[in-house]
Amino acid sequence: MAKRTLKKHEIKQKHLFEAYENASELPKRVRIEASSKCQLDCVECYMRTDPEGVANGCQLGNLKFKDFKKFVDENDIESVEISNHGEIFLNPELDKIIKYAYEKGIELNAGNGVNLNYLPKGMAETLVKYQFQSLVISIDGATQETYEQYRVHGRLDKVLKNIEEINFYKKKYKSDLPILTWKFIVFGHNEHEIPLVKKMAKKLKMELEFTANCAPEYSPLKDEAKVIKQTGMITTDLSPHVMLEEYNNHQTDWFYCAFLWEEPQINWDGKILGCCSLYNDDFGGNAFKDGYLKAMNHSKMIYAKNMLTNNAPPAKDIPCTQCYAYIDLQKSDYYMTSPKKLKLEKEALEKKKLEKKENAKKKTTKSSAKKTTAKKTTAKKTTTKKT
Repeated sequence: MAKRTLKKHEIKQKHLFEAYENASELPKRVRIEASSKCQLDCVECYMRTDPEGVANGCQLGNLKFKDFKKFVDENDIESVEISNHGEIFLNPELDKIIKYAYEKGIELNAGNGVNLNYLPKGMAETLVKYQFQSLVISIDGATQETYEQYRVHGRLDKVLKNIEEINFYKKKYKSDLPILTWKFIVFGHNEHEIPLVKKMAKKLKMELEFTANCAPEYSPLKDEAKVIKQTGMITTDLSPHVMLEEYNNHQTDWFYCAFLWEEPQINWDGKILGCCSLYNDDFGGNAFKDGYLKAMNHSKMIYAKNMLTNNAPPAKDIPCTQCYAYIDLQKSDYYMTSPKKLKLEKEALEKKKLEKKENAKKKTTKSSAKKTTAKKTTAKKTTTKKT
């Protein structure tokens, strides 16, 4: 059978369900890359292994404070995830971004991860003073020898020193923020250090997150059953359809493709990337230049959402078509359910419940009124008889 040639996307009336009618419908949680630059050379990082893709897509750069300020001033934003492809602390204007977000009442997080090999002077205090919400720190080893196998050019001693400095200011300000999480990707070369990592994280008052390796051909696990038992991970299988099932079953609160609806990824220069995985392309719109609403309503974004919900065939000019996650969902015949559709169904159900409650209340009130009238009539008749 001849391979079907993919055509460019074509928006039809049914696809417009995924468009936003006005700015009030836009996600209030967003992801904006603070910096796509990084000083490490991690073994399986696509930002290092595919320089051509980076040059054609997100490129290397830093979020400008003026762009951040304009964006949050013009839109109703509640929280921003600022870590993605690079290291946030390499952005020279990060302190201004953190302070302004605090003044605007916007929560900032670095949940995607930082390597924390470098912390600018005064940054530890800034993070605490201006209530930066959370820092997930990628540390894949309890010793330098193990740590540097994956985090090439990384220095574990510097990372631990920077964590201690942040903890110093948390104690000084009597603050629980930022919440610090030790993220440990489990490889075959570091699984023996799991017990030691648990002790170190506890001593540093950090939460601990174990995660599977997304490139299992690199340093595969030696004892998977033992790793699952020690870490409490649900599975070491990071196949997108497995992750989507966990997301649908509320075992995890995120899934790559869901970001397009719930927490869209915006590049440091404003380009709409949609999710945290895309680095070698974009969805056509620019949140800083076109405006948030127009960028999110770009035809490529609308069509992509219909692809992910199996409401449109793949198209050659849509980034998702070449994405390993979408390809896996296709093979598994297991797709997203539109979060917008689920939200509308939930709202309709809640409205129906409220109407039912109101009707029951009216019925009770009406019944009570009838009983009161009946009592008054009976009392009147009794008084008349006595007279």
